Amino acid sequence: MTKDELNDQPHNENSDNSEDKLINEVNGTQKNDPQAETKDTPSPKDKSQSYFSWYLLTAIAPSLLAFIILHLLYANQNVQHNFPSYREACMSGQFSSLKELHQFVREDITTVDGELARDDFLNTYYWKAKPVLMKGAAKHWPAYTHWTDEYLLSNLFDLSFYVDLRKHHSTSKPVRTKMNIGKFLRNYRDNDWYLDSMTSDDRFLDELIVPSYLNLTGLFEFTDENDFYQNFYLSSGNTNSPLHFDGFANLLTVLDGTKEWIIAEPDASLQLQMDQWVDFPNLSPLNVTNFSIADHPGLCNVTWKRAIVEPGDTLFVPLLHPHHVYSPPGRNMAVGMWFYLDSYNMLLEQAGFFEIDRRNISGSLALYQQHVGSRPKPCDITECSPLGAGSLRAHVSEQSEQYSRDSDVPPPAKFPIKQYNSETAYIPGIAFGTGLPGGSIDNVYLNTRAALDMGYKLIDTAVMYGNEEEIGRAVRDCKWMRSSVKVVTKIMWRNTGEADLHKEMVALIEGSLQRLDLEYIDILLLHNTDHIPNFEQLTVVWKAMESFVLSGKVLAIGLSNTEITYIMHVQSVASVPISIVQNIFTPFEHDRDVYNFCLEHEILFMAYGVSGDYYIKEGAAINPVLEEPLITDLSELYHTSKHAILYNWAAQREVILITRTTKLSHMKENLGYLDVFLNSDHMQDINDLHEED
Repeated sequence: MTKDELNDQPHNENSDNSEDKLINEVNGTQKNDPQAETKDTPSPKDKSQSYFSWYLLTAIAPSLLAFIILHLLYANQNVQHNFPSYREACMSGQFSSLKELHQFVREDITTVDGELARDDFLNTYYWKAKPVLMKGAAKHWPAYTHWTDEYLLSNLFDLSFYVDLRKHHSTSKPVRTKMNIGKFLRNYRDNDWYLDSMTSDDRFLDELIVPSYLNLTGLFEFTDENDFYQNFYLSSGNTNSPLHFDGFANLLTVLDGTKEWIIAEPDASLQLQMDQWVDFPNLSPLNVTNFSIADHPGLCNVTWKRAIVEPGDTLFVPLLHPHHVYSPPGRNMAVGMWFYLDSYNMLLEQAGFFEIDRRNISGSLALYQQHVGSRPKPCDITECSPLGAGSLRAHVSEQSEQYSRDSDVPPPAKFPIKQYNSETAYIPGIAFGTGLPGGSIDNVYLNTRAALDMGYKLIDTAVMYGNEEEIGRAVRDCKWMRSSVKVVTKIMWRNTGEADLHKEMVALIEGSLQRLDLEYIDILLLHNTDHIPNFEQLTVVWKAMESFVLSGKVLAIGLSNTEITYIMHVQSVASVPISIVQNIFTPFEHDRDVYNFCLEHEILFMAYGVSGDYYIKEGAAINPVLEEPLITDLSELYHTSKHAILYNWAAQREVILITRTTKLSHMKENLGYLDVFLNSDHMQDINDLHEED
């Protein structure tokens, strides 16, 4: 800047922009200040004060600095000391949910970097039932990189999973339904939905990598398909699990979001009131979202450990360890690998632990923990060999499948049926009914064949339907072996005037065998017992049916459209027991005495008319079952059809369903009757529709 340019700058008395002033400051003087030199020349006194100040700065300052640092450290320790311990926070009621409880848990689960070596995992953690968090152990999985919503929608769009229509566990069970993943992905961020479902689809499993320590020849050879399976979890976060334990060991891997775990030792089950279970033996009755310490004082005596599981991390959780899981808001995705080692069960049985006593959960878990600590050193890997699964899995695995289901045991897909002088056979829980009025013979064959090829393996027909020949032909032509398909047919006494009633009934049965042309009849029922005038004749009819069982031409016999008096009489005279009873069963109408008698005496109950088509067949203008507001509301709540709601209700009542339709789409839909699972409250709501007898 030139001198002329400086002169052109605006004048400011307080400005430091003058060139002379800048020069003077650099030189330690100010222009036109006669005292400047005097002021800057220190006197002897000034020098003495300067030396003293320098002494203070060099000698005292370090001590002062050290004092300040110590003071800060003490203050920090004091703050930590004042932060309440878990027990203090619990006793003073500073939390009323397990989510709030997490912040007071101080002890972390053991953490390691990466995937553990085989020996370390086996000897240090699995055999000692010790949880461990493996940081970044799954970051090499294809699923870790690939599984965005867009990728899942593009590559797995046709898969279906079970979905809870609520993300927080409480004292009531969540609505649970089966849903196509495409529908889930398009809606889950805006709904209170939680996908929690097992899967065995290869496209899904191919992008997961089973840890090397589970690929041990012999040692981890899974002797049953239920020894190892994968569970998929996906939500928009802010989820609360129940407080529970699992009957399998679990490797939980987070792929997106975070899961916060707290885990207790098995012997804490007494303090966690596991003995007071209501819905399922592995679920604590604690309402995890809102409770009072006054009602659960044992919580204050529990020692918890915590783990924050982040994307790519894998957490090993031993079996029978009570735990709670919270997922913060935001997309949250994880995969659980649940597995069971037979050799581990061997050691437990050798130590005296065999099973979970549902009447004494806490005692069983305490006994298990005692044996975990006292059992012998793990066998050498090369010496371990798979054994029978043992009773522990048999008693606990059925519990593990659903804590996360948060419901009662699902209805069976097949039922045991008593057969005379032979081993117990099984029949499916759903039948394809062929008693459709107005259908041509050709349509009966085509519909039955389509149903068989679609997966139906129980076919219901009758002499009065006039289609036994077509049913037999469809069974012979289908892809299934004869032994895989069960055929039910029904005969009915028509009072033809034949003097020999036994001979008449034998001819009727021989006629069915001839028309079906299937070598034997799986289940033969007496149709409309009230057509028979008296019990004496009923006895004759039953004995004729028994003769075909004794000859091997019929495997099981029963009654249809009957009442309790007929059933009790037949039972009193029968040499071959009643295997099955077929009656109407709708939410509005069914014979409670017959139904209850069958349950008590292990007689299978087979139902027609569950969805109300019976009323239309009888001439009603509308189907009152499908028009019932409750059924409509539940259909909307569970995101499924009215028929699915009704069929699941009946299945949970241990009823074998007979479905009737000519539409392929409905045939397929009806086979999914177990995809929906009504909770106990909704089951009771439908039960309450029943009219008084």
